[in-house]
Formats: sequence, C-alpha cells, structure tokens
Amino acid sequence: MKAFINAFFFAILMGLLGGCLYEKGGPLPSDTSSSTNGGTDTSGGGGSTAALDSLPCGSPTTTNAQNQVCFNTAILPLFLANCATSGCHDSKTAEDGYDLTSYEKIVRKGITAGNAKKSKLYQVIIDTSKERMPPPPSAPFSNDKVQLIANWINQGAKNITCETTGSTNSAQAASYSKHLVPILEYYCTGCHNNTSQSGNINLVGYTNVLPLAKNGKLYGSITHATGYQPMPSSSLKLSDCQISLVKKWIDSGMLNN
Repeated sequence: MKAFINAFFFAILMGLLGGCLYEKGGPLPSDTSSSTNGGTDTSGGGGSTAALDSLPCGSPTTTNAQNQVCFNTAILPLFLANCATSGCHDSKTAEDGYDLTSYEKIVRKGITAGNAKKSKLYQVIIDTSKERMPPPPSAPFSNDKVQLIANWINQGAKNITCETTGSTNSAQAASYSKHLVPILEYYCTGCHNNTSQSGNINLVGYTNVLPLAKNGKLYGSITHATGYQPMPSSSLKLSDCQISLVKKWIDSGMLNN
C-alpha cells in the first residue's frame, strides 16, 4: 500500500511539473512550414476572413498552399495591434509575464500548441468578463479573428511565413477614409488610440493623423526608415502596396477624403 501511495503522489507531481513546463518556457513548436500538421486539427483552414477583406490591397494572406495559418501576416498583427501595447504586453511592461511582440515570445507562455481550448491566451481572448483580452474599453476580437487564432494554435502554433500580396492601380487616387483608416485600424490603433497612446501617438481620427503625415513620422515609421520607430513593429512591415497607398495620399495633399 505504501508503494502504491508513493507512486500515486509521484504521478501527481510529474503531472504538475509537466503542466508548468510550457508556461516556463518549455520547448517551442517546431517551424515546419512545409510539413503536415502531425494529426492536429486543421479543419476550417484559416477561418472566415470577413473582417479582413476590407483592407486595401486585399486581405492579409491568412493561409499558405497547405492551408496552414500564416503567422506573420495573419496572427502577429493581431497580437501587436491589440495586446503588445505600452503598459500591457509589450517587451518593456510584459504584464503578468506575457511579452507578445514576437513569435518566440508569444508561444513561450500561454500557448498549448495543438489545443486552443487549453491555451491561456485563447481563453482570455474569448472571455466575456472584464478579464478578457484586449481589456475594455477596447473592442474584443471579432469572431473571424478569434477563429484564425484558434486554427493557428490547433495546427501546432507554427511560425509559418507567407508573402504579402496585393497591388494598386497607379492611376488610383488614395483616400483617407477608404485606404488609410482600414490600414491604421488593423495594424496601428490598438496601440495608438484615445485611451492607449503608445509613444504619445494617437492615430484615431484625421486631425490626429495629419500632423504625423506632415512631419514625416507616419511614412518614416511604416517604411522602417533609419531614425524612426518602426511601425507596426520591427518584426512586421506593411506590404509594399499598402505603403504605396499611404505615400500617394501624402503626396496628393493629405486630404480628408
């Protein structure tokens, strides 16, 4: 009986240690962008992209040819714009130990590769209480974005890299409302809004954007030019098509059109 009790408690101890391993920086999911998913649930591919389709130059590439969710174009922008904000989960603050600024840091804690429902980060995203992420008064993730994150985790939370796509007609006039607003809302205003003005920058509303366009900070940041803070981040850059639209809007007079 004593041997049985000892074995029982040993099994419990090993279970607890195993459960803590991933939270404390255990092995990362392998980067196997050309491999199969090893039995993980890939149903639904990248999920619906309804809320992403309005982006200029086309919606982000959400899945690759193997129907695996692209981390750099579909997942990283969501965490950077909504979670890795100043005072929350950026590298400087890392609230509750979560730094959500890069692939390695995102998967190191709160992600159970292959199982979204057991992943802490997914749980707080779908939470309907005040504990949800991003926290109120910020808007919660839309259903299609939640589905993208769930599919990415269920497929193994891999670092799948995809090329950005899209092109713009050289004769097309750039519009603030049709082009800049969707780009800024998807990639930037999670950090730079009325309540969370990272770097003392607010990109909500024409009157806030205009001075940054005039002094060159907007264009310098999105092109990752020397001397400017790279935006959306040093690890993520807008597509050439999107940058081209911003420049066309600036060159055409920065109209509130």
